[in-house]
Amino acid sequence: MKTVLRWGVLLIMLSCLPAAAEREGTLPVDLASLNPPRPGEVHVAVLPFWARNDVHREQGRACTILNLMRHGFRLAPAGSNTISNMVRKTDYAIRNDSQWDALGRITPADAARIGQALGARWVIYGEFGELQVQSERKGLIPKKEGVIDLRYHLVEVETGETLFWSRVQDTGSCGGWPTSSSAIERRLLTRTINSIFDDMMTAFPEHYVGAEVTPEEVQRLYENLAD
Repeated sequence: MKTVLRWGVLLIMLSCLPAAAEREGTLPVDLASLNPPRPGEVHVAVLPFWARNDVHREQGRACTILNLMRHGFRLAPAGSNTISNMVRKTDYAIRNDSQWDALGRITPADAARIGQALGARWVIYGEFGELQVQSERKGLIPKKEGVIDLRYHLVEVETGETLFWSRVQDTGSCGGWPTSSSAIERRLLTRTINSIFDDMMTAFPEHYVGAEVTPEEVQRLYENLAD
């Protein structure tokens, strides 16, 4: 019986291993050639992500905010005493922008305009082409597999130019049905954005690196912002 249990645990562990992600975009060395400042010297605004799902839209923003804090960036607009207040000011600037298309994809020009209104030097936004869970009943252990396609953009407000962009297409499996689809999506979203930041930050001078952002932190911040 113990042998059967061991094999069952092993199969579940193997089914949770991530596949190799497909990446394209700016190389960190290209961003490094622009001599970026230390993170603590720059204010960054974070826009809600473009997504078909409002939860993904705000979880993407929450995960980005947490990663910026993890790496020591300042958040725009300056003077916001809480993250909730900062997000409200950002959303207010968006609502008052006459050129903003709530249904259209975000452009670098959109990001630069909102960033200027918020007093930011840089703006980050993302676009989910896909984030969903596919289920399979093949084999002894049912499997749920998350699929993600995320584009990430870092825009300079003054010039409207994209300083860094990354596209990641990835999958993440987790065996068994008890894990909810929303939890798998959140884990894959968090893992992907963490990896983009880890890649991007190699271009920066010496900077602070805090603990890795977790899916649980993303969910807590998302729920706090939604209240």
